[in-house]
Amino acid sequence: MTRTNHDTDSDPRNLSSQDSTAHSPGTGTTAQTEPRTALCNRLAIAGLDVERFVPLRDGTKQSRVDHTDPAYQYSVAELDGNYGVMAGNGLVIIDIDDYDDDQLAPDWITSLPSTFTVETPHGGEHRYYAVSDPVSNRNCEWGEIRAANQYVVGPGSELDSCSKDWHDCSDDDAGRYIVCDDRPLAQISPSRLPEQTTQQPNSSTAVSTGSLEVASVDDVDAPFGKLDTRLRAFLGDDRRKALWEGRYSDAGYDDRSRAEAELAWRLGWFFEGNPEVVSQLMTLACEQHPTTDWNEPRKWLVRDDDGYRENTIELPDYDDTYTPPWSGRGPRPEVSQVTSDRVLAATFDLYPATVDEIANHEEVDVCREQTRKALEELRDHDVLARRKDMKRRDNPYVYYPLFEEEIDDI
Repeated sequence: MTRTNHDTDSDPRNLSSQDSTAHSPGTGTTAQTEPRTALCNRLAIAGLDVERFVPLRDGTKQSRVDHTDPAYQYSVAELDGNYGVMAGNGLVIIDIDDYDDDQLAPDWITSLPSTFTVETPHGGEHRYYAVSDPVSNRNCEWGEIRAANQYVVGPGSELDSCSKDWHDCSDDDAGRYIVCDDRPLAQISPSRLPEQTTQQPNSSTAVSTGSLEVASVDDVDAPFGKLDTRLRAFLGDDRRKALWEGRYSDAGYDDRSRAEAELAWRLGWFFEGNPEVVSQLMTLACEQHPTTDWNEPRKWLVRDDDGYRENTIELPDYDDTYTPPWSGRGPRPEVSQVTSDRVLAATFDLYPATVDEIANHEEVDVCREQTRKALEELRDHDVLARRKDMKRRDNPYVYYPLFEEEIDDI
């Protein structure tokens, strides 16, 4: 393997020079060395590349390098502290999060042959298999199949903190990744692995939330305006931004479920406690940043069952919520006065009317999103009102002059 030369001061293997705060519980001790050696030996016997280890920040799952760059993938003898094991090049790692009651591993996993297996601190497993043909990464409700450009934390590594209510990784050896079955890697056929049924976290396709695809904030269907302003304000705080970007360690979490519940709760305050809007924004955040800072897919992406998402966006009754600046005070108006006047004229001509109907009016020459922003600003100024039309298909929102509070055909 061709490597890039690194100066000593920038070498990610040099813990003291790269991360002065890193905790290094094991530097060559028997407990730290034996699991590494056991895994390296099993990989070598299986005929697999043994230069596939990446340095992690000690006490965490977080990579200290670009783990996808072969220049930062080392042999086991070159690393101290926590490390990751890269899947790919003939190695598939089945990452089972079966410590959650609702995420039990399916029967097909139990039918696979016994193989080299590592127990994770929270009761899950990493099962190592050799394959002769390429396999793609796959996300499942019970965990992940890691097969290319992804890693799992290697045996002998240790977490020094934990946010789970039922477990404390700071206890002695409670955060350690342990070899629970030291045997040769079993060879399996890719046909024994399930077909991909959920979206890949590295896909550029928008994730579906209900019937709506959310690729940008302009795609968020909200019953109020100033979405860009609200989101900018939300991202103005470092911790909220870290949650949005999946940098859960920076936000103080090492558990995806709790981090995503915190993200939803904070979004709720900025977006009027509306769970439908928060759901769309969760999808947008996870599509823009599909993996966490420890190389796991955002759970919101892979757990598409109703229960997880509904629990995540179960918002409280906020005492108050964020009030964005009014147009003309502080930030520039989201639409021009000309656009606002034309949208208002079209609404008076058509009311009650949907956003699409108003946007298609001959007086209006802007896109649907600009039309929606103009309508919401007019609502802010108590010129227009809006409600759902229960007599139309899908019960769309319709706009009408505020003085027409009672409209017979709605």
